[in-house]
Amino acid sequence: MDKYDKMKEILTALMIWLGANTPLTSDFPLPKVLFLSQEKLEHMFYGDNEYMPDSLHGMYHRDTDTIYLPDDWDRKNAWDMGVLVHEMVHYLQDMNEMPFACSQEMEKMAWPIQQFYLKKVWDYEWNYDGLWFAVISNCNPELY
Repeated sequence: MDKYDKMKEILTALMIWLGANTPLTSDFPLPKVLFLSQEKLEHMFYGDNEYMPDSLHGMYHRDTDTIYLPDDWDRKNAWDMGVLVHEMVHYLQDMNEMPFACSQEMEKMAWPIQQFYLKKVWDYEWNYDGLWFAVISNCNPELY
């Protein structure tokens, strides 16, 4: 079975869940989802800049309303589903035209929602580092 076969149903279910469990309005068309090799995904995100390999789990591209996931993404894996939820939060932030001073501020909502989803739906504990979260979710041009 192809990954795309069930994606419409998965996205629909997650849109309903996000609409019911977050302040985001979810009455929008489903986002596009494309699967890429890890190498292509990282090159799309990082370009020629240095990065830690295999550290990118997914991304949302605002200009095309597209979520990109690695081609080894698995709908039966809690973490992979949490990554999709995270990227869908970014999609809904975009669709809801939420204002942000910088793209990093979008993470302030996405990480806690991903954590809440993983716990409530999968009973999966994700305790991310609070200091790291503060660094990556705030505008700080000196870090970039």
